[in-house]
Amino acid sequence: MSTIKLNLINIYGPNNDNPSFYENLFLTLSTLEGLYIVGGDFNCTLNPSLDKSTQIDTSHTQTRKILFNYIKDLRINDVWRTRNPNNREFSCYSSTHQSHSRIDYFLISMELLPHVENCWYNSIVISDHAAVSLEIKVNKTDQEVKRWRMQTLLLKDSKFVTFIETCIDKYFEMNKDETTASIRWEAFKAYIRGEIISYSSNKNKQYNQELKSLERLIKSSEAELYQSNDPTKLHKLVVLRTRYDKLTTEKVAKNLMWTKQAFYDQGEKAGKLLAWRIKRMQAERAINSIKSKSDILITDPSEINENFREFYKTLYESEYSGNEESQTTFLNQLKFKILLEEEKTTLDRPLTIKDLSEAIDSMNSGKTPGPDGLPIEFYKAFKNKLILPLLNMYEESYKAGSLPDSLRLATITLLLKPNKPPTECSSYRGISLMGCDTKILCKALSRRLDKYLPNLIIDDQQGFIKTRQGYHNIRRVLNVLHEKHNCMDTAMLSLDARQAFDRIEWNYLFAVLPKYGLGETFLKWIRLLYTDPTAQVLTNNNMSKPFNLQRSTRQGCPLSPLLFVLAIEPLAMAVRANTGISGIRIGGRDHLISLFADDIIFFLSNLKISIPNLLNLIKEFGEFSGYKINNSKSELMFLNEEERRSPIVATPFKTSTGFTYLGIKITPSLSEISTVNYNPLVEKVTEMLNRWSNLPISMIGRINILKMTILPKFLYYFQTLPLPMTDSFYDSLDKLFNQFIWSNRKARLRLKLLYLPYERGGLQVPNLRWYYMAAQLTSATHYFCSMAPPAWVHIEQQSVPDLPLNTFLYSSDIKALKKNTKNPFLKNTIIIWHAAHKHMGGCPELSQFTPIWGNERFTPGKNDGGFKLWKTKGIQKIKDLYADGMLLTFNQLCNKYLIPPKHFFKYLQLKNYMSSKLKQIVDIPPLTKIEEVCVGDVKGKGFLSVFYNLLMLSSKDSVMDKLDAWRRDTLEDIDEEDWNQACLKAQTQTINTRFKLLQYKWLMRTYITPVRLHHMSSDIPDTCTKCLFEKGTLLHCMWECLKIQKFWKDVIRCLSELFRVKVPLEVKICVLGIYPVEFKQSQIKTKLIDYGLLQARRSIALCWRSMDAPSMGLWKKEIANSLGLEKLTYIAKGKQRDFENLWEPYMRIIGTEGGA
Repeated sequence: MSTIKLNLINIYGPNNDNPSFYENLFLTLSTLEGLYIVGGDFNCTLNPSLDKSTQIDTSHTQTRKILFNYIKDLRINDVWRTRNPNNREFSCYSSTHQSHSRIDYFLISMELLPHVENCWYNSIVISDHAAVSLEIKVNKTDQEVKRWRMQTLLLKDSKFVTFIETCIDKYFEMNKDETTASIRWEAFKAYIRGEIISYSSNKNKQYNQELKSLERLIKSSEAELYQSNDPTKLHKLVVLRTRYDKLTTEKVAKNLMWTKQAFYDQGEKAGKLLAWRIKRMQAERAINSIKSKSDILITDPSEINENFREFYKTLYESEYSGNEESQTTFLNQLKFKILLEEEKTTLDRPLTIKDLSEAIDSMNSGKTPGPDGLPIEFYKAFKNKLILPLLNMYEESYKAGSLPDSLRLATITLLLKPNKPPTECSSYRGISLMGCDTKILCKALSRRLDKYLPNLIIDDQQGFIKTRQGYHNIRRVLNVLHEKHNCMDTAMLSLDARQAFDRIEWNYLFAVLPKYGLGETFLKWIRLLYTDPTAQVLTNNNMSKPFNLQRSTRQGCPLSPLLFVLAIEPLAMAVRANTGISGIRIGGRDHLISLFADDIIFFLSNLKISIPNLLNLIKEFGEFSGYKINNSKSELMFLNEEERRSPIVATPFKTSTGFTYLGIKITPSLSEISTVNYNPLVEKVTEMLNRWSNLPISMIGRINILKMTILPKFLYYFQTLPLPMTDSFYDSLDKLFNQFIWSNRKARLRLKLLYLPYERGGLQVPNLRWYYMAAQLTSATHYFCSMAPPAWVHIEQQSVPDLPLNTFLYSSDIKALKKNTKNPFLKNTIIIWHAAHKHMGGCPELSQFTPIWGNERFTPGKNDGGFKLWKTKGIQKIKDLYADGMLLTFNQLCNKYLIPPKHFFKYLQLKNYMSSKLKQIVDIPPLTKIEEVCVGDVKGKGFLSVFYNLLMLSSKDSVMDKLDAWRRDTLEDIDEEDWNQACLKAQTQTINTRFKLLQYKWLMRTYITPVRLHHMSSDIPDTCTKCLFEKGTLLHCMWECLKIQKFWKDVIRCLSELFRVKVPLEVKICVLGIYPVEFKQSQIKTKLIDYGLLQARRSIALCWRSMDAPSMGLWKKEIANSLGLEKLTYIAKGKQRDFENLWEPYMRIIGTEGGA
């Protein structure tokens, strides 16, 4: 049908409420390439109030829920209801219930909606159902494009790499000096694309031929096996299927790397889960309708594309007024921070091969390439051969003042902004997909500039600058709210800028950059990137014609964020310098502006004067910079309740009782902030987990979903909202997580055990309590920062002005500390600080940070003014009494700090106090684990993870009862360290979550045995289902049963012969994977033996309820089936040949002779 692939699916849904039918249906559909038309008798109404004559339908409630979930995920549409949103028409009449219902309908892909001519119901005549008809007309559009993109999986093929290396050498050998470097490079990309396409085409042709041949052989072998159940023929079939799996795993790997989601190892329906994920991603990008300038809703794909082209073409047209005099005057009034001369020289040095090499290495893999289709992985793989031609092309372009055509072109792809109407062009964020050859140059330049930004931009700006983070701005806002709660004539103004990145005028940008001291050479490189750039818009697989850009810093370019913060900083500078704009003063410091890139908040007082002056300033700045405020979306929140009801100043902004800043809802009352932020989050997470609970995902796969998808949502709130959470909040989420992990079935292990690290028998399920504590401890590190701390630290410090915050934490007991400050965020930090230390063994009796003056637990420190003098001399805390870890003598103290000699008694008092807390005081008190992190590099990354791991490792919970049970059963003295290694190996031995889970449940003894079943019901015998004689205990079913013993002997014999080593037939090895000390083999050989034992355990588990023991045939079959998944890891790491060498013994026993 034109160029569109359609899947026509006719269904007859079950009469009963059977959600699994639709779950399997839609997961299967997601494996099909193309769009869907699903039609038939669903036996379920979607909207009972409209689709049922009684307006009530209590049947099929679970089916309806599943249908809605997949309709949403795959973006399919009830086409009749879309065209008749409020009409009532029925497709079925039930004489039994005397009611009508609409249970027959078409569900179609959203992309097909523009092509629907009509959809209607016929009369109910022949049967009790009416025929439903759908008319679709699809015409091919000229704009539809087949975008080429090199598959990075090819780079794992050594033959391909060698082929391309030869092509590169051949091309540049034949094309040296005949043309310019730019023409050479452009022609090279066209040439290499052709070679890659040719190679891929030949490879696919060979692949398809081999696949079809194997399919014919498999079909023939299956027919032979049906006629004669011959073990030889079965073995032949296993070999053929294994070869087939070898081929198809490469295709799975290709899809896996594209989605960057390891769905292939999430459960038994791996392929379907992968396909569902891909389909959902594709459906989310579809734009099915858009409003034109005249507010008409457009559904034609080519018209949608043209509308976006016009939108971006207009957006990127310059509106520069040409009034350079006012721009110059504005900028000359400001005091810029400038680069040092040596920094300027470093920026201006010539571009080198090393610069390009480091830029390529630092760029993230897995990103969508630009119009040329060559991803960064291509440049990484052939870096040594491409860097010199790249550098030559850059240098030539620099001299000529223009880049080659393909380097100036970008493809704009669109992402719908959160909570924005999908029919407005402005609701989409345009991401520029630039060619990687352009991005390499941008990255090289940004790496030079990046390290100097902290010195050029004041820390009011927290966006896109090393060591700065957005949560500092939120905490500053909250602190200002607390300090000035209900204060008159004060307000916060949250500005919404219209496409701030897209509107930056280049005349202004290149007038600003020299003000920071950037040299002419570096500026010329930037000008090169902004000379005659072009763009094309991609929507719904339609590509627009290119158009010229006249302004913007393109989102998607590594250099753009840095240029933007340099461009917006003059506005912040001008605001600070304007005496007619008053900020909010707290503790002797003015707070006026906070920025995160273009997200700006102003803290204002003296509003009748400040706001008009601010508006005039922004207007003046916007006339030449392109900066423009969206008045209707900007919000002014008065801090005084009465002024919120009756504003004291008129503004063009919306007067609000709250606004959203950096994704956090801000309200005037701190007591409401947790509720208004967390409640919607919990509702959303609950809805997501309930929707996903029906997917066929293994337990470990579900835990991975919590880690990768759910946890980051909470972490952001934990970092930005330093407000206490209730136990009920965590309890409800624990219950939700537990239900999701165990698929709404009874949990067989306590959640507290699942929180533990792998080596202690846990599954590292995220513990939200610990993550919240870790987030607050991360913020507390700034109390210990020796460099300039964030602005919020000064506000919290002024609430306890007599002591630095890091010593205040130790100045009294927790009850008194909370009374000694009114700042709620400091109070919360105190609570967390002490709770974390208690969790890890308790707060130290005496810390290096324990204060001397102001210490309520040291009586002289409260009353004796002499110690106050010590503080002024530099002796504030216990740490100051030590040098090189040793306690200073009184004479040393006098010489170092110039304290009076008559204070010797005070020195003795202090030593006596210290001796009452510590066994010895000669050596400096050791730092706690938390303090060690705090006194480290506060500007470093990863603090939250470090704190979380400390809290996790300090958990008192344990699975030692499981170890004790194994000791009793096996009568073996199992060492605790060996047990920990066995638990760790269960999660690291393989990538497959089914196998991880198998071993975990095995070690944790969660398998249901006949003995356990007998305890549940006396009607069930407690004897082994295989030998029918002995009691079916756990150890018996896994090891002692004579039938199982025979299987283990066969497996051990086979492994011993295979690897030419005598593998002991011992319960610790076979059941627990713990080798005796005397069994010393190479790491590779041990790994291979472990794998064979793992498949033996898997075989036993598969036959757990069967009367028959597993056979060697089953064991070999499981090895054959699983090697394909193991191969994916090697392919992804580019070690396919290593796979063949390593796994050759197993390939030999399953008869593949070199294939897996």
